[in-house]
Amino acid sequence: MSKKYKSNSQSSFLGENYAMIPLLLVLFALPLIVRLYQFDNGLSEFSWAPDILSLDVFLYYKSVWLTVLGTVMAIGVGVRLASRRIRAEYKNELWLYFLGGYGLLALLSTLFSDYRSFGFSGIQDQFESVWVILAYCVLTFYACGTIRRENDLRAVRLTLAALLAVLCVLGLTQLTGHDFFESSAGLQLIVPERLSYYMDKLEFGFSGSRTHQVYMTLYNPNYVGMFASLMTPVCVAFFCGSKDWKKKLLWSVLTLLLLVCTFGSGSKSFLITFALCAVAAAVFCRRAVLRHWKLLIAFLLALLAAGTCYFSYAKLNPFQYVKNAMTLQKSIYAFEDIRFSETDIMIRYNGEELHATYLVENGTPYLFCFDDTGASVPYEIREDNWFVTADPRYSSLYFRFLSGDEENPLIGDLYLSNIDSNIYFVSTDAGYRLFTNAGKVGEADYPETAIFTGYDRFASGRGYLWSRSIPLLKNSFLLGTGADTFSIIFPQNDVVGKVNNRIYTTTVTKPHSLYLQIGVQHGVLALLCFLTVCGFYLVQSFRLYWKDRFTDGTHWFGFGIMLGVLGYLISGITNDSTITVAPLFWALLGIGFAVNRMVRQEIAALARSAQKKQNGRAAGASGSEPVPAVQPSGGTGPQKAGKTAKTGAKKGGRTRQKQ
Repeated sequence: MSKKYKSNSQSSFLGENYAMIPLLLVLFALPLIVRLYQFDNGLSEFSWAPDILSLDVFLYYKSVWLTVLGTVMAIGVGVRLASRRIRAEYKNELWLYFLGGYGLLALLSTLFSDYRSFGFSGIQDQFESVWVILAYCVLTFYACGTIRRENDLRAVRLTLAALLAVLCVLGLTQLTGHDFFESSAGLQLIVPERLSYYMDKLEFGFSGSRTHQVYMTLYNPNYVGMFASLMTPVCVAFFCGSKDWKKKLLWSVLTLLLLVCTFGSGSKSFLITFALCAVAAAVFCRRAVLRHWKLLIAFLLALLAAGTCYFSYAKLNPFQYVKNAMTLQKSIYAFEDIRFSETDIMIRYNGEELHATYLVENGTPYLFCFDDTGASVPYEIREDNWFVTADPRYSSLYFRFLSGDEENPLIGDLYLSNIDSNIYFVSTDAGYRLFTNAGKVGEADYPETAIFTGYDRFASGRGYLWSRSIPLLKNSFLLGTGADTFSIIFPQNDVVGKVNNRIYTTTVTKPHSLYLQIGVQHGVLALLCFLTVCGFYLVQSFRLYWKDRFTDGTHWFGFGIMLGVLGYLISGITNDSTITVAPLFWALLGIGFAVNRMVRQEIAALARSAQKKQNGRAAGASGSEPVPAVQPSGGTGPQKAGKTAKTGAKKGGRTRQKQ
């Protein structure tokens, strides 16, 4: 590379590497896309899904634009692989085969799915279609191949700084109770003119919730924690790797703002992930910590002050906050079971069974209740039309009847007063059936559970989701159920489980675990491919940075990405993949592979240079030895004379040594 070209490349943002544009758009523009979208969710065939138009603000258009950018990058990858030299360069990168295997298995799972239409179009509250999954794979390979020089890394740093600045400003407006998206300017930005009807009707449920009110543009406060788990180590690495005090100040401010906003999201998983990554950083950077201990102490003090101020404002003890969520405690419920049969409805409550049935005469319902021995259970009808039993065994069970529609003129309502939950039922020609919250007749689910059975409240209720999701893996070993199908195959009519966990009116759309999500939807083999790709990267990075002295910004960048990827994977135990954060993870994973390649090349170049110098010194030392000129009698030419001279030198040397 000429000096002139190198100078120009360093002075410009892209350095004429225009292939960086799609990657930088993923890193900056994609997370900021926020736009209202109205659609038919296509779920009318399911008893648990209401027949209404759905709205989305944070997911759909991100999905669309990532698919577009993924297509552009796929073309770029194809052109690049047309070169024999490029193909040879990646021939020994085994992780690429597993990355391709992950994408292929996700595609096959969707093609052979019973619900493939959702896999290709995306489903509400997710919009991670198979095209998005394939875009993730392409994005990783594209990022790895596009990042080649230090100027490319500089462009990435500036882009991430801009993204963090925008997201942190939005987070601060939400933290202070003045959510930008609820302002007139924010609504004008979000709501297209054709949907102006919703201008005054949009509500952002997390606003004003105090401990869970920061969601930025990431849809849910949980994803703020996942985003911070990925980006905080990268920010700290940029701070440590910067030589200029202005850049250090910039990254320190961005890091503290990100942490404050993350505290405002209430993410418990981030607090755990942050602690684990901090320990890993201290171990790897033990030499750098000793060199820069003053800066480290200043940073930790600033972090402690910010955390103390926020948790005092929120009136939270962070240690107790995390401990309460992570305590493994058996859940005991009074409401144990409910069964709908041809003859009656059986409710098991506090170890006692109540059987209920009713008749309708002249539009008036008559309720009959019996215990498990067949004895009648008396009740009275209150003025508010609630049927209340006088038997103390069933004092928390109330009944009433509501007017329905032409198909179901009378709807029964069982109210559990201790849980404050209503379960609806109807009488049909086939007997008594569940009447769902979506206003449809359905069959109650009684799902199989595993591992976390009885520990539903573990990890803020994730124990319930995991215990019902793990058994779904049995049918997803080779191929999963297809992209974006989790909400369809999850037992949404699990009445007992959802009522006891106070989510009966909620549609479960995700397992709250990245690994269960991949395993169920794309298959266990796809999960193993994903873990192998991440494993290749982490092992490669551990070997590179374990003994690194971190005297170069590129090394800090690579190390920061390693910790960010590790943090994301730890956070993924309790959080899902989402179109709001996952593109950043896959992009940084590819950039991490590229930085590792640059570091290896640098180490190899230094080793060659050192070897060359060593060889030069050896040659110089050898050349300084006096070599006697020997003229053999009857010399036969230069070759023979050289041999004789060498022999003479050796003999002379031995003679001198003897003397």
